[in-house]
Amino acid sequence: MSSEEPAPAGVRDMVEVAAAIARLAGGPQPLTPAVQGVAAYEWAAGRRPVAPVSGALLVGDLPSDDQLQGEERAALRRVHKQADIGPPDRDFGLGVVRALAWLIGYSGNQP
Repeated sequence: MSSEEPAPAGVRDMVEVAAAIARLAGGPQPLTPAVQGVAAYEWAAGRRPVAPVSGALLVGDLPSDDQLQGEERAALRRVHKQADIGPPDRDFGLGVVRALAWLIGYSGNQP
């Protein structure tokens, strides 16, 4: 990677991540899991110091691949605890799961 190329977030480059943030945070939209996933994109881009579900603090400028994967697992656990959480928390977790799955490369579908 040359010094002009942005650092990656998982398997995505920062240009893709910035475009996703701009699209989802760009104005009033219905509160869907995809829109709620913007927190994961912002964290992956180093714009948030705290992980969206686990609350883990960033150690460097960007989360590592291991941190991205760990946060995706934490979000999955939240989604699967349906009896313990209400729909808003579950939807937030689902948005984070989908966003991180795209970032990590588990899914080719960008939410």
